[in-house]
Amino acid sequence: MDFLELAKKRYSVRDFSSKKVEKEKILKILEAGKIAPTAKNNQPIKIYYCTDDERLKLLNESSPCEYNSQLMFVITYNSDECWKYEDGIPSGVVDSAIVATHMVLEAEDLGLGSVIIKAFKSEIVKEKFDIPEQNKVELLLFMGYKSDNAMPSPMHETYKSDEELFEELKIG
Repeated sequence: MDFLELAKKRYSVRDFSSKKVEKEKILKILEAGKIAPTAKNNQPIKIYYCTDDERLKLLNESSPCEYNSQLMFVITYNSDECWKYEDGIPSGVVDSAIVATHMVLEAEDLGLGSVIIKAFKSEIVKEKFDIPEQNKVELLLFMGYKSDNAMPSPMHETYKSDEELFEELKIG
């Protein structure tokens, strides 16, 4: 499958089956996160993962989004290892998004579904798990096998026109 096919096929899954994800697939997803480009290749990212039912339940308590995921990743960045962009945003914020994108595309290629979650209380995640203070919890990735009821949102293939999205830069 070529890249655009893969990217178009992937959607945010909000209903997972109860089938557990195999360790070899988890390792490939982690590898995709590892090789993702980060600012200056500084790699301030630390990725935690979870397949244990009790810990999955605790992670679910941090977010209003609960989709029966059998695999979750917590994407963090070490604030001591980041530098700040001109607007003051730490590089780890953007790096986390790049890493998450690589991981969800690898999951799709492996036949798994995924959803990137930003709607969660990071303080609950830090409180319940042993995440060092300097590691900022940025994103949750819920993954697993899609349930028989999983389907893309009605907006999945709705795009703005090229004119609305693209424009060649012009000199002032």
